[in-house]
Amino acid sequence: MQDKTVNLAAGNRRWLVLIGYMLISMSSQIIWLNFAGIVSPQMETIFHVGYGPLSLMSGVWPLVFIPISIPTGLMVDRWGFKKVVLIGGVILVVFSWLRLLSGGSFALLFVFQSLAAIGQPFVYNGISKLSGNWFAEGEQGLANGIAVMGQIVGMVIALVLVPLMVPQGAGFSLLESNMAVVSVIVTLSVIFFAVFSKESPTGIAPSPLVKEKAGSNIWHLLSMKNIILLMILFLVGVGIFSGLIQWVEAILNSRGISSLDGGLIGAVILISGIVGMVVIPLLADKYSKLKQIVVINALIVAVMLFIFSLRLSLFLYAIVGVILGFTLLSLAPIVLQISLETAGKERAGTAASIIWLTSQVGALLFILVMPSLNTFQIGLKLYLSDQWFISLVFTGVMMLVAVVLGLMLNDTRKAKDTKKVTEGS
Repeated sequence: MQDKTVNLAAGNRRWLVLIGYMLISMSSQIIWLNFAGIVSPQMETIFHVGYGPLSLMSGVWPLVFIPISIPTGLMVDRWGFKKVVLIGGVILVVFSWLRLLSGGSFALLFVFQSLAAIGQPFVYNGISKLSGNWFAEGEQGLANGIAVMGQIVGMVIALVLVPLMVPQGAGFSLLESNMAVVSVIVTLSVIFFAVFSKESPTGIAPSPLVKEKAGSNIWHLLSMKNIILLMILFLVGVGIFSGLIQWVEAILNSRGISSLDGGLIGAVILISGIVGMVVIPLLADKYSKLKQIVVINALIVAVMLFIFSLRLSLFLYAIVGVILGFTLLSLAPIVLQISLETAGKERAGTAASIIWLTSQVGALLFILVMPSLNTFQIGLKLYLSDQWFISLVFTGVMMLVAVVLGLMLNDTRKAKDTKKVTEGS
């Protein structure tokens, strides 16, 4: 009955709220990776700066995310998602525009780009609260999928379209025009969200739970087995995704595939992931099989990673990439939905913040660990010349660990069904 009431009160407005959020989420990714696809040679030529400092412009963002994540999650539960997401959106808008004042100074551009990173955790940690407030249980998985999908769309725009706007040989004027276009996108996205968003369709006041001390709220969540398991699952899943996207060109280039084709495989993974983030949550909502989908997807991802570790043709890499992106990226909205159902709407923001925090730790770890594993030698002479074989096998093994963790999850949908039967009798 409560779900029907939520849907009736929300009407079509819930989709406008979700689209507004998705646009801000997308914009944050575009700003984050604005320069990632044009580091070499465009940015090196324009600013006469080495690869290391230029790459650090993207690397700073997960570092900034880690200490800010939990405070912003607590804010979401105390103030509501709308205020917190708007704060993050405004931070993104301000520092995105300020980048245009840097002129030819790389130091100033680096400072403004890094300060924009403060806004990202404010945006990310509102996902679960939004879906819990606006969508009935049968739609929440899809809502999470569409919300997270905005992040991947932003990555595609930044990594695929930005290099087209700032091609090799481009000067500062084209780079400046690109930054202006990005700033317009994020500004319009924040305005859209501000106009159409509302905390909830019913205007219900926050639960008294949010008035608890922050420490007790966090420890309460950390006492839940599901939350701990989801933290590790996000660390592994997002870590593998980040490492794969970061190094896919280098991996395939070491196997005789051009950087351009390697970039296309990366794009295939992202685009198939966008599709998976809609299809898989739809199936999860329809059949109420969240835990089962986590296990099945993680197992498929593990198999695909083991296959990806082998030397294949470009066509086969593309096929594996499609399956990898579809199953790996669709895990994110399912995990967020399980966290929402485990923690409850009152603590959804804090739960999401803890999970997103571990995802950023995982991203940093896997990006650093994967190339370092190349130095190890094993007794497989066939693969001694393939420096990425061990790294990819390692990611496959970690996904098998994720399968085991998925099997250990408490089935939130089954628990709810049992509770309903008990209450009915």
